[in-house]
Amino acid sequence: MKKTTKRRKNNKAYVKIPFPTVLASVLVFVAVFGLSYVWLCARCDMLGQEIKRLEKVQRNTHRRLINEQDRWSNLLAPANFERALRRHKLAMSLPDERQIVRVRAGRINEEVKLAYNK
Repeated sequence: MKKTTKRRKNNKAYVKIPFPTVLASVLVFVAVFGLSYVWLCARCDMLGQEIKRLEKVQRNTHRRLINEQDRWSNLLAPANFERALRRHKLAMSLPDERQIVRVRAGRINEEVKLAYNK
């Protein structure tokens, strides 16, 4: 006769804990959202500093423009113009009204068109 052997089953109770996928996905979402927020804040701060720097450059450039325009208008004032002519010993005078030729933008007559085409 055959000997019957009973296999012993391990009767220890294993508790199977399911992996909390919902919790893990929420934590991953919160981490990604937090990192995105920090990156966006850093980017905004960097762009803000760049804007301030460019505004400062613009103010300086505008101030230089105003100074140069003022200097140029002072140089071209009639009194300064006459003084510059005397300083360089030039015998010049401003033209009379009859000597001034005014060119207006607009219609061009046929003679001028021919001159441009030649």
